[in-house]
Amino acid sequence: MKKICYILIVDDDPVIREGLAAEVSKEFKDSAEILSCKNGAIAAELLKCNTIDILITDIKMPAMSGIELLTFIQARHIHCKSIVLSSYDDFNLVRDAMKLGACDYLLKPVDLSSLYQLIYKMQSQLILEQKNASGSIPLDTYGLIDAYLTQSREKSAEMLAFEERYDITKTTPCILGCIKLQTYSSQKLFALHEYFRSELYEHLNRSHVHYSVILCGEASSCFVFIIFPETDLALCANSLECFTKKLTDESFNIKISTHFHTFELLSHAFKECLSYFDLSYYDLPDSPHTYSLQSKNDCIHKLIDALSTYDLKSSLTCLDKYFDEINSQKPPVDDIKKELSHCLYELIKINPKYIEVLGKSKFTDYDIFHQIETAPSLSFLKKQLFNTLNHLVKEVLNILPNKEDCIISKAKSYIKDNYNDCITLEDIAAHVYLNKNYFSALFKNSVGLTYREYLRNYRISQAIRLLSETDMKIYEIAQVVGYSDSAHFLRAFKTVTGQKPEYYKPKH
Repeated sequence: MKKICYILIVDDDPVIREGLAAEVSKEFKDSAEILSCKNGAIAAELLKCNTIDILITDIKMPAMSGIELLTFIQARHIHCKSIVLSSYDDFNLVRDAMKLGACDYLLKPVDLSSLYQLIYKMQSQLILEQKNASGSIPLDTYGLIDAYLTQSREKSAEMLAFEERYDITKTTPCILGCIKLQTYSSQKLFALHEYFRSELYEHLNRSHVHYSVILCGEASSCFVFIIFPETDLALCANSLECFTKKLTDESFNIKISTHFHTFELLSHAFKECLSYFDLSYYDLPDSPHTYSLQSKNDCIHKLIDALSTYDLKSSLTCLDKYFDEINSQKPPVDDIKKELSHCLYELIKINPKYIEVLGKSKFTDYDIFHQIETAPSLSFLKKQLFNTLNHLVKEVLNILPNKEDCIISKAKSYIKDNYNDCITLEDIAAHVYLNKNYFSALFKNSVGLTYREYLRNYRISQAIRLLSETDMKIYEIAQVVGYSDSAHFLRAFKTVTGQKPEYYKPKH
């Protein structure tokens, strides 16, 4: 394969720098040249004089930090794609790096498969950009689509140049189409984009539709194309009907905007397509309950609180109710994606221990941000998140320095919340992600009681409280605290207190 990119690795730790350089060189030996240096100041000099396509930089370095290097790149308008490396406690710096144009970040120690995925994705982007620069395909993939569809207030130099080149004004006719993308690898997405383009050009050419330019790209998990036809719109629309049918038969979800056929109303056309996809997104069974915005927000806050304390049962209960509510209200799908992503950022603020686990999950089956962004339906997202949150909570518990204390605390909380049900050793062990035999021994060593003794004592303490505070009958109290058999309750009560229940009734 022809060398398509130059990669610069910047890190002051020679072990990390040389190790990454060796591994990346091995993986991309046929497609990339690898350079490396020990700080941002040296990197800045290299960037001044050399074409660097992909920068991989540490955030904290002497002489010039990664943040200062990204600031330098932005100020000099140097075109390169950046990946930042950080420790899990540098999350605020990571956010600064993303604001300065970094494409993504990875946590140390760097997971090589995640790094390779990022580089492969960037190489795919470089191929498209090179084709666009050479004029071999009439499109811009990464800049213009997003700018036009989000109605940028100020037009960039690239936008103005594009409009001047193709003589585009506010009233220039155009047609917008969207193809909803599922969860694919970066290599698969690149192949799909190429397939959609070739099929689109073939249909238009076969129908003798002439166009000045076609703008293509990705936005809101959709492959988006905008056609500026030189023939009448009806002919172009008829050709796109065949294109739509073909892709629909191949199980792709495609929508061509039926209104707003002028350049100034592109964003409205895009919203029309997204609204169409939104209708099919909400596929959960209708709930008989009536929900409100306030109750939806309460679910989010309770979900964050439960996750921050590793209470998976409550987390999934809150998430289940949240999905019921949004399925009933059907807000714009993009709003839901933003709300769930914001929920995770709030969780990180409250409990930074999640940063390391979320960072390591990137480009794996538990990449929760990717799942939120790309899920094709609410039922699919719900299934993914239930599985992923179970994994993430388990992983966080495994890295806690006081893991055993946390496990015992979670077990006690579970007993407190469920003592009036028929709970078993298996139930509690599953709640704290441990084998039941290991958990049983750990609980006895830590608490000095078996789980059965602790559960019995807690139930009896609650029974004493009800005896002194209420007028409930003894058999009623027995049932409330988890005993279906009154005789069993009386024996347990006598064992714990040495008294009969009547002893704790208030004297009148």
